[in-house]
Amino acid sequence: MSDLRVLFWIRRRAAPRGGDLVSLEHTLEALRARGIEWDVSDDPAHDLAPYTLVQLYNLTDANVTIEYVARAVDAQKPLVATPIYWTHQQWLETRARATPATHPEFFLGARTDAERALSTRVLNAHENLARAAHQLVCDAAARIFAKSSAESDLLAREFQAAREKMRVTYNGIDPSFPRGNAERFLKTHSWRDFILCAARIEERKNTIGIIRAWRNENIPLVLAGHAPDANYLELCTREANANTHFLGALTSAQLADAYAAARVHVLASWWEEASRAAIEAGLAGCNLVMTQNSSAREYFGEACFLCDPSDPRSIHAAIRAAYDAPPQTELVHLQERFTWERTAQIMCDAYHEIAAQPRNFLPRVHADTWKQVSMPLAELLYLRETYLNTLETRAREQTAWAHELETIVTAHETERARWLPFARFLQKFSRRP
Repeated sequence: MSDLRVLFWIRRRAAPRGGDLVSLEHTLEALRARGIEWDVSDDPAHDLAPYTLVQLYNLTDANVTIEYVARAVDAQKPLVATPIYWTHQQWLETRARATPATHPEFFLGARTDAERALSTRVLNAHENLARAAHQLVCDAAARIFAKSSAESDLLAREFQAAREKMRVTYNGIDPSFPRGNAERFLKTHSWRDFILCAARIEERKNTIGIIRAWRNENIPLVLAGHAPDANYLELCTREANANTHFLGALTSAQLADAYAAARVHVLASWWEEASRAAIEAGLAGCNLVMTQNSSAREYFGEACFLCDPSDPRSIHAAIRAAYDAPPQTELVHLQERFTWERTAQIMCDAYHEIAAQPRNFLPRVHADTWKQVSMPLAELLYLRETYLNTLETRAREQTAWAHELETIVTAHETERARWLPFARFLQKFSRRP
């Protein structure tokens, strides 16, 4: 039994069956089989004393990521990370030029120019904070576990992550994922050889883009996933035709049956890091359509069709090409290439390298990187104050806004109080030579 013990720090408010946490579950099982002890937490105040090192898993939540790094630096604990990163550039550019005719899901509605500008500024500040958090981690981490070589290239290009730090740890294939039965699916539903999208119904997955691209076709489009945003779901249902079907979230067994009955699986997301749904659909024999903003070629080679998520014509052409192509047979070999055991072994080797000389791997962060973090954070706090002032003005005019104002002010004060320890830490750090 190894004496190594690792704390996995995850993003807050993560969905229990979110794709990143399902991948983490398999990773943890494979690590335990190799004698690695671990705990999982989303609490920045978690005691780090018992651990050999800490691992950040998914940097989506920038606020807590920054806190995690600050705690690791303060406790002088080696830090490793699984960023799960892909660039958001095309999504941001499309939002910026959206109109009600081209992308109504991004249009900010009947607001004043000042309100639209404020909303855009808030979005950009959030993006800048997310990028600053990634930069912070890339500087501080002893090892960075990317889900693909393409992700490694992005981290090196956008955040100057050192190549010698990076290791590629592909998503594995769940050997217990059930083999589906198309006939069982047909007992409940009447569609066969349809277009399937197994993903959350949300902006990031570009559900409305798929609907818009395929709504003039008679071949059924089946959407299997929960909808966290009721407004976005309503927009999707308004755009859909009679051949678009919303199934909601399915169990693993039900999803396997849907894969078996479908002909094409499509993910036209604004970005995808390493899609578990696409891997499962490919194993089941579906032809795959994937966003160009992904590592699809690395996982699936030429056995998938790429599309531009901003262009309905591109999405339509890729789905049509996939539908008309012979059923692919290459992806059944994915299970041999991508295993959780191989991923866990790469991580174990890195852990042991760090444990052998822990002082050599302590997190170091240049003052300029802390400055990159503090700038967007300061801007976000300023913008929140500005937004609160706007709400306060409206509340005076419309008493119905009073309750909303009270709720947001309370949340704002709580957030400000939560950041005070980090601000003090930042002041202390900036005084270091």
